[in-house]
Amino acid sequence: MPESTPRGPTIVNEKSETLDYPDDYKAKMRQWREAAKAEAIETLRQHPEYSEIRKYISYLEGKYWDPNRPRYRSPFFDNRLMEARIQALSMLTDIRPMISVSTKVKEYEDQAHIADRVIRAEWYRNDLDLKLVDVVDHALLGIGYWKIGAGSPGYTVVLPCGADNVLPIQPGSTLQESTAVLYRAHKTMNYFLERWPQFKDEIQKQAKSASVIPTGEGDIIRPDTIAEYTWSALSPSMRKRLALRKGNPARHTGESPFPVIELEEYWIEDMSVNETPETVIMKDPYLSLDAHNWHYSVRPGERLYPRKRLVVFAGNELLYDGPSIFWHGMYPFVELALNPAVWAPYGLSKYRDLYTFTQAINEVVAGILDLVKKAVNPQVIAKENAVREPVWRKFFPDMPGGKLRIAPITDPLRDIRYMEPPPIPAYVLQMLLNYLIPSMDRHSGAVDVVSLGRKRQVPGGETIEQMRDTMQSRFRLESRRVEAFLRKAGLQAVSNIFQFYTRRQRMRMLGADGLTWQDFDYDPDTMVPYSMPKEDHWRMFAVDIAQGSSHGASKERAKQVAIVLYRIGAISRKKLLRELEMTDQEISEIEDELMKERSAGLGLIAAGRTPRLTRSEKARSQNVP
Repeated sequence: MPESTPRGPTIVNEKSETLDYPDDYKAKMRQWREAAKAEAIETLRQHPEYSEIRKYISYLEGKYWDPNRPRYRSPFFDNRLMEARIQALSMLTDIRPMISVSTKVKEYEDQAHIADRVIRAEWYRNDLDLKLVDVVDHALLGIGYWKIGAGSPGYTVVLPCGADNVLPIQPGSTLQESTAVLYRAHKTMNYFLERWPQFKDEIQKQAKSASVIPTGEGDIIRPDTIAEYTWSALSPSMRKRLALRKGNPARHTGESPFPVIELEEYWIEDMSVNETPETVIMKDPYLSLDAHNWHYSVRPGERLYPRKRLVVFAGNELLYDGPSIFWHGMYPFVELALNPAVWAPYGLSKYRDLYTFTQAINEVVAGILDLVKKAVNPQVIAKENAVREPVWRKFFPDMPGGKLRIAPITDPLRDIRYMEPPPIPAYVLQMLLNYLIPSMDRHSGAVDVVSLGRKRQVPGGETIEQMRDTMQSRFRLESRRVEAFLRKAGLQAVSNIFQFYTRRQRMRMLGADGLTWQDFDYDPDTMVPYSMPKEDHWRMFAVDIAQGSSHGASKERAKQVAIVLYRIGAISRKKLLRELEMTDQEISEIEDELMKERSAGLGLIAAGRTPRLTRSEKARSQNVP
């Protein structure tokens, strides 16, 4: 990071809301941005998988053999790496962890219940289970991120990101301990015009060079046809060969009917303080105080950005420099590393061990197939002048009924013969069957269900699930990291619910259950009590995820426990249905059907017991007069 970040704009006069910043502010900010981006890219290169990602992706795509490999060699490729990827994604994301929002303050229990139900509603509305698949897919390469956003009157946006999108600057042991975080992506011109219409001319100017993507490496520019992950994995010499150059006449810019612009968001832990003798206002530079709720006042000597600073660039144009829009004061990112290492930043890839087994298996099998080709298409050797040249060209040893005219002095058994293919040593197949394939399955966590089916007594589904949980200790550890990842995301989600979700939006989502007494105090339309500092209210709540609840066997045990508790009347029917992973809509439909049954005189259903009907009620239910 540069030694000092230029001071951002402040407001001294609340009535005029005029921005105050140094005269050379924009020039210094551009210089600071270049230095910050260079440091972020240099930090990315310390990723232990930085130079290996391209190789992993090639293996996953089935691009194993060299394109210049001779055509007569076998191109066999058993994509076991892709199979391991799919299995890992399925096991780590086909889960619904037991998430709950709680508080130790009795007066806020209804708010905790509302936040819990809003999170569940957004989980289904935004298909967060599939976005969890995407972030785990990134994490299998080393590390993945969720970018968590929100806005009024109440919506949540979750974007899965990879290591090329989220770049920590001076990272600590966790992402939140970093000095800053750079988020970069490519957005359409409409994205910028919708948010910053006052910069229309500057945005359109940046769109003319939208195809050019600088990399911070001098004049080297990544072509649009090369993906970011691919470009990051290339060696410097290869980049020079494939790179575009500034001013290259072959470069066509501004011709796309849908131009995109590079977005750069710098989220900074800025320690700057108010050095003026007056109280200043920190706010969105282009919104009035009534149009947003993340503005605040700073007295002399206090920090200007206690909840992070946000700087936004579109190409080379500075669009925003002000306080972070979130009350929680965290970077709006959550990292997921399935295999973190204390000695290496970012984390190690799951494919680091598996691709070597894939390589060995494919080379062994391809070599065996080459020998099979030689066996079914044998090579023929003949002594010189034993067969005339024209006849030899027409001779096909594998053609049934083929005839060959030889010289009179030729001995066909001695002068013309087939080449025997070399025998396959026994240790080759033993190594393949007894070591490579079992080791690959062991590292990937696969369960051989086919072998289980050959046993005299086939184990039941729960037994297989328990065996799999026992065998797959790696998946158990990785699932715990997924649970911690979701817990961190849940904390930011709870804060965003209090900040952005209005009373009307909560009623639209949850009905009357979305209301709380705090919606009717002196500060209506928000759950935050009037007497409570709005930015700190979310700290009264905790997001809990039952440890190990993402395991299949644990889920089944939890359901059985819930059924037993319901039978003895220890939990409500709604709680039971939630433990059975039913949605709020399904629960409401069940409750409505039960109410109709009650109104029809079919008796009341006590907790966990079948209703006892009288003879007349049974007759009515069976339409017997």
